[in-house]
Amino acid sequence: ARVVAAGKYPILLQGPTSSGKTSMVEHLANVTGHRFVRINNHEHTDIQEYLGSYVSDKDGKLVYQEGILTQAVRNGYWVVLDELNLAPTEVLEALNRLLDDNRELFLPETQEVVKPHDHFVLFATQNPPGLYGGRKVLSRAFRNRFIELHIDELPETELEVIIEKRCSVPPSYSKKLIAVMKDL
Repeated sequence: ARVVAAGKYPILLQGPTSSGKTSMVEHLANVTGHRFVRINNHEHTDIQEYLGSYVSDKDGKLVYQEGILTQAVRNGYWVVLDELNLAPTEVLEALNRLLDDNRELFLPETQEVVKPHDHFVLFATQNPPGLYGGRKVLSRAFRNRFIELHIDELPETELEVIIEKRCSVPPSYSKKLIAVMKDL
């Protein structure tokens, strides 16, 4: 919580699948009254999803439509770049200026430099590379731009309570759901 309160450092959460990385950030955003945005990464993620692109408006004119990261930076949202180590290299490179000390987002199509709103906070999540297919190892230089936090698996007893409360199911059902998850 202290890392988030500082507000100016990007945070990389690394841990196993279903350990609550994204849910934790979403909960903190809701509790503190910040808008939460999640961007899912995969090998085909396009930089335009992040930054924006020119599109035709209703009259056929080309107008620039901001991407979700640009909107988040400009408006002070809390954004989670989910599965960051699945993102293509061009996406990671576009983040460099935002992760640097000067904290700015450059939009190549408009040549605009967007300075982050005071409430903007950048989070990224990833599963450990090597343990999960398709994950690349992010360079040490890139990872050094983040405060890196390691998240452990949730204990079964805590997971049971979470399922019971969030899904409104009896304890016996949550135990069965966890047993199925373990079998998978």
